[in-house]
Amino acid sequence: MTTAASTINTTAAPLTRLFPAILIGAGWLALYGPLYLEFSGGAWAREENAHAPFIMAICIGVAWARLTSFEARNLFAPEPIRPTEFYLGVAVLLAGLCVYYVGRRSGIELFASASQSLVAAAIVMCLFGVVGLYRLWFPLALSLYLIIWPGWVLDALTAPLKRFVSVAVSDGLYALGLPVANAGAVISAGSYELLIADACAGLNSLIALTAVGAVYLYAVKRRSLKTNIAVILSLIPLAIIANIIRVAILVLLTYHFGYEAGQSFLHDGAGLLMFAVALLGVFVVDSIAARIWGPRS
Repeated sequence: MTTAASTINTTAAPLTRLFPAILIGAGWLALYGPLYLEFSGGAWAREENAHAPFIMAICIGVAWARLTSFEARNLFAPEPIRPTEFYLGVAVLLAGLCVYYVGRRSGIELFASASQSLVAAAIVMCLFGVVGLYRLWFPLALSLYLIIWPGWVLDALTAPLKRFVSVAVSDGLYALGLPVANAGAVISAGSYELLIADACAGLNSLIALTAVGAVYLYAVKRRSLKTNIAVILSLIPLAIIANIIRVAILVLLTYHFGYEAGQSFLHDGAGLLMFAVALLGVFVVDSIAARIWGPRS
């Protein structure tokens, strides 16, 4: 009987510890499940926001790993949190729910998506206090990548990138003897004209690359601040260079094989290839910087 009772207690203990997580997860799905269904057929289907589901999965995985680690269990629950921390968490939670309500009622994706960071931070604050925010700062910061920005913001950000990529590609190919010129974001290659779309301007790759770079730095945990800064500063030029090469490849394909070739599966294939090249560049920069300024912790 004693053995059976101890077995039941041992089995029930993990379920008891998981109950708060299950309860919070159910509440989160009830609140954001309908929103995610809308995003899956709308905002997340657009190329500029295609990274959001993957970033969300990374946030959940990192947060779960931190919460279930031995070090975190010892640090999160040494004593009850202070009332001021709990009340501050409740205040942030109410603010996040208000932002969510305004976003849902008005159909503003920016507000609805931005509320996720506020609500998540508030839950952590109510459960673990300031210590929880410190331990879970990375997934909370990474959740900012889930914000859906309006089109006019993206247009304002991509306009300079479009012009820069257009000038760099046209001048580079013209220097190689090809009949290529540009007018703003339009590149003329022989008898063809190509408009550099937002997807080719570099912003999408920049967002995805900075997210992956941040996860990489968090995973390897370099001891040297200089190494981390070098990798972070390399993300923007690497993304832009990769997109310049991508557009140059598409222009060459269009010039030599026609418009259909440049807009076929090779278009997306060139984007994936250049993102892989940019990611490889991040690893190279990190390796070189680590050799100069210090090893991994």
